[in-house]
Amino acid sequence: MSYEQTLTLQRGDKPPVLVRYRQFMPDSDEDNGKYVWPSGRALAQHVVASEHMFHDAIVIELGAGVGLPGLAAAAVGARKVYLCDRAEHEDVLALIQSNIGLNNHHDVCEVLPLTWGCIDTRLVAWKVKPDVILGADLFYKTADFEPLLATLTVLFEKNPQAVFVTVYEERSARRTLDPLLELWNMRAESVNFEGCEEQSKLFLYYIYSRAALAA
Repeated sequence: MSYEQTLTLQRGDKPPVLVRYRQFMPDSDEDNGKYVWPSGRALAQHVVASEHMFHDAIVIELGAGVGLPGLAAAAVGARKVYLCDRAEHEDVLALIQSNIGLNNHHDVCEVLPLTWGCIDTRLVAWKVKPDVILGADLFYKTADFEPLLATLTVLFEKNPQAVFVTVYEERSARRTLDPLLELWNMRAESVNFEGCEEQSKLFLYYIYSRAALAA
């Protein structure tokens, strides 16, 4: 079952940002990408609260699902937003396209199929140089961690100064990304964030390529 909602994102003294979206109640793990989880709402709120990062920026959202953070970036002035999800998730890609239409962001947003770890010639040849990469709750399945970091590595090569902004929901205190980030030549910075009532198990990280430090 699907239904439409409008999320109100506060931004201090300025008028709030309204993002309309359609989502599906998940009946199985296969439907998880078509539903807005707390991490997606929290990341969208952080995008609006940090709108200076996104003004005139090139933004890529990985594992976009419903596309809430990317749509928020478009609403606060991003120059271009690429909303990506796995190529085999055709229904998710169609949902993203529908949500772009609900917000009249056809001129800014573009849907792209992108499967993590599939470093094909199209991705390598892609001329886009992202300023900000977004991802909500992407570190969910351990098996996806290295394919995701491999894809991030290619994107960082296009712009070593880019930042991956991600909200992560802690599900196990024993799980840590630090060894993998070291292996993939990345570093993470924990960032405090406000504006989401569901923060208790949510953590915001900025992840950078270590190549940016050497530049």
